[in-house]
Amino acid sequence: MNHRFISCWLFGLLFFIPIHRLESQGTAQISSKSRPWWVNLGAGAGLIGTQVALDAGMVYCYQFEPTIISARVIGLTNKNPTVQRIDYSSTQYKMTDYGILYGPMWQSACSYLSLGAGIGLVRAAYETPDRITTNSSVSMPIEAQWFLRPTNFAGIGVYAYASLNFEKHLAGILVCAQLGVW
Repeated sequence: MNHRFISCWLFGLLFFIPIHRLESQGTAQISSKSRPWWVNLGAGAGLIGTQVALDAGMVYCYQFEPTIISARVIGLTNKNPTVQRIDYSSTQYKMTDYGILYGPMWQSACSYLSLGAGIGLVRAAYETPDRITTNSSVSMPIEAQWFLRPTNFAGIGVYAYASLNFEKHLAGILVCAQLGVW
């Protein structure tokens, strides 16, 4: 697993670093005085390993010409009070993914698409009827963002993410509201 994780992380870096130099035809010109930034807040569904989970997250993004840097915090849990009343022996997972990501961005007048990869940290809590175990792990976070921006300060869109780590791999989709300056 260690070798596979490192190979995936290196492939991600080799793939995303050269791509930011590509200029897409739809890229809008940004003045050197204007540095767009925004915050995405959302909720949705995800996976903790192979178990379905609920998730919520916040992503702060800062744009540099045709690239984007983002910092994210995403929380996931498979805790479902209805299921736990029926099956007390099931393990409850609470995972938090922290990440700093970098990647290319393509935008038009009222929308954008971006991809990113980076480095992060995953905090995991496993709850069984007997005990609670907590662990931390280094991770490789991956993201894809697609947003519509009908106004100069608000937007709506989809944030897809994955986190490859040594605890349990995470993946999911957030439906987000976006506020910021662009």
